[in-house]
Amino acid sequence: MKNLRKEDLSLHHYLKNYVLSDFIETESNVPLSYLKDISSSSSYVYEASSNMDPSPTSKGRGWVYFDNYGDTTEQTSSVVVYNNLGSVISGSNYNVDYIDGRVIFPNNSFNPSTVTYKWHYVSVVDEWSDVESSDAPIIVVDINSFQKEGFQLGGGKKVPRRVNLHVFASNTAERSDITESLYDGLYLKCCPYQEFPKGTSIDWDGRFNTDYEYTTISGFSSLKIDNLRVRNFTPPLMRIPSNNYFMLSDLNRYRSTVTFDMFHWEEA
Repeated sequence: MKNLRKEDLSLHHYLKNYVLSDFIETESNVPLSYLKDISSSSSYVYEASSNMDPSPTSKGRGWVYFDNYGDTTEQTSSVVVYNNLGSVISGSNYNVDYIDGRVIFPNNSFNPSTVTYKWHYVSVVDEWSDVESSDAPIIVVDINSFQKEGFQLGGGKKVPRRVNLHVFASNTAERSDITESLYDGLYLKCCPYQEFPKGTSIDWDGRFNTDYEYTTISGFSSLKIDNLRVRNFTPPLMRIPSNNYFMLSDLNRYRSTVTFDMFHWEEA
């Protein structure tokens, strides 16, 4: 894995699980629906029938898989499944698909009925194309130009990146809250620069990667934040000729950008 990808994953992990921790929501006693078409004799799949808006399983969100930031083990209290009698089913009896909002049992003897879970209210994505496939609020992480610079004295390099966090919110208050949380979580802060020797915390199928390790990279400093700036955008206007009035673009109506330089020191 190239360093730029590691920096992107490290920042994404830091934003979603730490900076935006105030935007983790809880949905309680959500009915579970059995998915017969994708189940088998050794894999009984149940999906949470949520009516939340935005959807907890829309792009860039998902259920919470760590009880605390910095953990390396799977949550034990953020997802709780109940049977048809209202009793808690031990987490050792099922797997959780945190991306799609599902629980998977090895057989049909547990009678799962409802689930209570924590979920990420703010969608955090890396691609502009993902904005239209999810509902606000959304943050697009955009890491761009960089140029490695030598130390003034001795060996090693300073590796800077320019980062833009594009915020799309549902209203002015929400935009202000998210933007302020980003600013407070980044101002005079450092983001741990992680290594991912055994993959990220979530596997391709949405389940927790039990081999996940929280490991910082030897010979590299943490990812330092500098020149932090915030800009709120005046929404663009689109003319409707037939009615001769202006209509605001829904996507850009409540938008801001948090811009900063992120850099680390690389030993020779």
